[in-house]
Amino acid sequence: MSISERIRYKSGSFHVRPELSIYFGSVVDQLRILIVEDEGLIAEMIRVMVEDLNYPEPVVALTKEKAMSILEGGTVDFAILDINLRGGMEGIELAKKANECGVPFMFLTSYSDPKTLKEATQTKPGAYVIKPFSEEELMAGIEMSMMHAKGNTDEFVTVKDGNRSILLRLDEIQLIKAENIYIEIYSVGKKHLTRMSLTSFLEQLPSSQFIRVHRSYAVNTKYIDSLSKSAITVAGQKIPISRSYREEVQLRLKK
Repeated sequence: MSISERIRYKSGSFHVRPELSIYFGSVVDQLRILIVEDEGLIAEMIRVMVEDLNYPEPVVALTKEKAMSILEGGTVDFAILDINLRGGMEGIELAKKANECGVPFMFLTSYSDPKTLKEATQTKPGAYVIKPFSEEELMAGIEMSMMHAKGNTDEFVTVKDGNRSILLRLDEIQLIKAENIYIEIYSVGKKHLTRMSLTSFLEQLPSSQFIRVHRSYAVNTKYIDSLSKSAITVAGQKIPISRSYREEVQLRLKK
């Protein structure tokens, strides 16, 4: 279904049918996004997509002047920039201003020629997405931009939770439990369910930080409260240590 088909005019306002969500640590639901697009309908479609992804209602600027004012005001945390506005390649100028203001940004544009790409990459965008684009591509652009803005992409792992793509901080994952063809990921204050084997998920995690203690359990060593021969307590939960993993667990955790 297209974006325009998901926008319905009701009682003088737009009704949005949310489909996808993306979480970036614990701050995504507070991320203030600026959309810079001089075509009103396209700007509205991007706004709908951003809200579909569970971000707060974004700010929209149709002109370079308004966007400059918003960036300088320090009221946004991230910007989605079109390159070619009514005055020409004004998105490049806005990207430079975003860098000056410390605001991470991505480009969302129909321009993919070598000259434009060269100018755009010199401003160091977090992502460069070509129109037309999908919600998934917009989601990936925001996600990658914010990861790069944090300076270390190794601190996160992406998982699917239902129809949502969730970016989890590694240091907030406490333990992982296998349940048939799914795994339950317990992080600080939350639990996520994703269709994946425990073995496959552990391959994405640093072995220095996570250890398997049972066919159905792996834990983050940071959250270990206590350890005995047959069990380990992590974040208040008692987890069995199976015989096949006992020796490795004892060696790793008693160093």
